[in-house]
Amino acid sequence: MDSPDNRHPTDPTRRRVVLAGSAAMSSAIAGIPDTLAQTQAPRKGGTLRISNGGDPPDLDIHQSPTYLAQMIGAPCYSTLHRADPRDFSKLIPDLAEKTDISADGRTVTFQLRDGVQFHNGMPLTAEDVAYSLDRIRNPPRGIVSPRKGLLVNIEAIETRGPLTVVVRLVQPQADFLFLASNPFNVIMPKKVVEPLDAQGQGMRRQIIGTGPFRLTQAVDGQIYELVRFDKYFGPPPNLDRIQFFPIKGEIERSAALQGKRIDACFYFNTDSVMSSLRKLPGMTVSRRPSPTYINLIPNMARKPFDDPRAREALSLAIDREAFIRVMGPLSGAAFHSLGLMPPGSPYSMTAEEMKQYPGYDTLPGLKGDIVANRKRAMALLEQAGVPKGFKLVLPARADLPQFRDSSINIASQLKTVGFDATVDIRDASAFYAIEAKGDFHVVVHSISMGGSTPDQILGEGYTSNGGRNYGFWKDDALDALFKRQSAERDPKKRAEYLRLFQARLLKENYQINLAWNSAFIAYWNTLNGFIPANDTYTNMQMDKVWLGA
Repeated sequence: MDSPDNRHPTDPTRRRVVLAGSAAMSSAIAGIPDTLAQTQAPRKGGTLRISNGGDPPDLDIHQSPTYLAQMIGAPCYSTLHRADPRDFSKLIPDLAEKTDISADGRTVTFQLRDGVQFHNGMPLTAEDVAYSLDRIRNPPRGIVSPRKGLLVNIEAIETRGPLTVVVRLVQPQADFLFLASNPFNVIMPKKVVEPLDAQGQGMRRQIIGTGPFRLTQAVDGQIYELVRFDKYFGPPPNLDRIQFFPIKGEIERSAALQGKRIDACFYFNTDSVMSSLRKLPGMTVSRRPSPTYINLIPNMARKPFDDPRAREALSLAIDREAFIRVMGPLSGAAFHSLGLMPPGSPYSMTAEEMKQYPGYDTLPGLKGDIVANRKRAMALLEQAGVPKGFKLVLPARADLPQFRDSSINIASQLKTVGFDATVDIRDASAFYAIEAKGDFHVVVHSISMGGSTPDQILGEGYTSNGGRNYGFWKDDALDALFKRQSAERDPKKRAEYLRLFQARLLKENYQINLAWNSAFIAYWNTLNGFIPANDTYTNMQMDKVWLGA
């Protein structure tokens, strides 16, 4: 088996890239063997069968808010860097053979590999990289970019010859290479994508990348098939093909695994479903904590939630300890944190600080008074002129319990303060269409990040310009704090700016934190070489996995 060091022999920068705040999530994943330590030579050939849990709304990864598209696309695309499977807190080169960062931290120069081809035979050029990054940070009209906030610090992108890309930053940014190499920030061919973008369509029904596999079949409701790309720039992948089957229900996916109709499923949430799989000899079942949070998000473009009193009432209505107790076994929402960063983050707030913010005293262990909180919530709603019985319809995504069941739970809790709250369950495409148009008062959303650095968590989910600003709020002071922490090189000063950032957002209730999520993975031990990361997206290229006996 080729080691990652042999495959990518050069460092991504002149200095070693280290994940800022790498303690944010534990790097240990219970029950996962160290497959890099295997002495058995990988076998060539075979078809890996995976259930990806459902049909993606479309195949355009840049526009996708969901893992459903990224899981299929990851083996087909490349990024500038990718996570080192030996240590996910580090990056190794992918398309960028060499990366230099200027002494002032504001100029990043990517030298691309020579001879890389897209699946349609076109050569990779600097123009493709520049267009892809620009498409993410400043999408053309009609194109949606959920992760545009990750690249908001880019001032300009220029090309120098066919293989050199120079990115100028507004200010130094310790996390920039992790943001630019987010697993969703893949490189697409400009000559193919640009005309489709001009029509407002993008790459909705096709995938053309430089990755180890190419898409050969996409039949919604039936199969998505990838075949080995023989002109891949890295060592040839071991597998002949990968087949994804969109089996929506967890019970149905579990049955498909038990019957060996599929080899793996990398996304389960429910404890009870996993119990039967754990008993099977030859089956690996593990739970991985994930930088995925579940929040209640009020739409500030709609009354009454433009009023801070109404938003505060939402937060006071929620018994977070009860939510985690009920939803943990159902949806994986089993963890909580003190503040906005993931559990265990060095940037967490203290318990005493959290008690200052309305409703957060009901986090597990903080012993808040939910009865008093809800009484206060009803008073605030009355002050804000919100009548009893105000109708709230929570749109919910049908295929995942952290959307569907969490919404049902929150609707029930909101009824305790006088809302007439119901849930409108839709398929993924319809749900995201409603959300993108802002056609809701409140929504429960599970937001998963491709990493755990402060800029990855906060830039994507908690800034005015973030692509996950589903509540349509604007706060210049909060955005300024984000920029200050992002540029700060002194760890102590950065931690203070992050504390101020969290305090402001918690006070304003632009998003109301409920819990952090986890996911189960399960696969037969015939799958070798798979090393799962803590998040759902990292290390899913499948170029090193192989099928044994």
